[in-house]
Amino acid sequence: MFVQDAMTVNPITVTVDATLPDIARLMHDKKIRRVPVMDKNGNLTGIISDRDVRENMPSPATTLSKWEINTLLDKLTAAEIMTSPVLVTAPDCPLEEAARVLLERKIGALPVVRDGELVGIVTETDFFRAFVDMLSGGDVPGLRFVLRVERHKGILATLANIINENGGGIIAIATENDADGTHKKVLVKEEGADAAAVRKALAEADIDVLDVRERRTCGFNTLP
Repeated sequence: MFVQDAMTVNPITVTVDATLPDIARLMHDKKIRRVPVMDKNGNLTGIISDRDVRENMPSPATTLSKWEINTLLDKLTAAEIMTSPVLVTAPDCPLEEAARVLLERKIGALPVVRDGELVGIVTETDFFRAFVDMLSGGDVPGLRFVLRVERHKGILATLANIINENGGGIIAIATENDADGTHKKVLVKEEGADAAAVRKALAEADIDVLDVRERRTCGFNTLP
């Protein structure tokens, strides 16, 4: 997947002279947490987060009157509270690379620019949604296997053959390197296979099954 597959296109923006109250109202009404800031020529020049808005709001302990506060806030503009320069990415950036940058820089969003023009924004929520989409395999019933396998050529083909030969088809797969450097944990989601037959075939192939269960069977509760 690429950034363009997960981003919000044509994001809501503000201009550099937008006031803090207007920005706060916009973010509240549109239910957004970040807004790109455009200069008077329509070029991206910064970004504002809901944290920026909160940090620039007056403390409840202030001794200023409501009228004094409103006057001060109306003078505070996007240009004064935005983060600038702003880190951006391109639509064809691989999604995992963009996610890595967010983690390393400890930021929550990347405006997406093509040929100098703002075309989208990708946020931590978009990455989380893409992660769920890639690993969930949709709502189709089936099995979820977690396996521990040696790192060598052909192991994924072996897994695919075992599932296919027992009436199933892989709908999602992900891997994680084990700490020992010689094994991988493999998450496989499939539909249609005979669970007992797959378990037997995996054992015969000397593949460790760490967990197997029907998909979407995890329970959730609200604590009192």
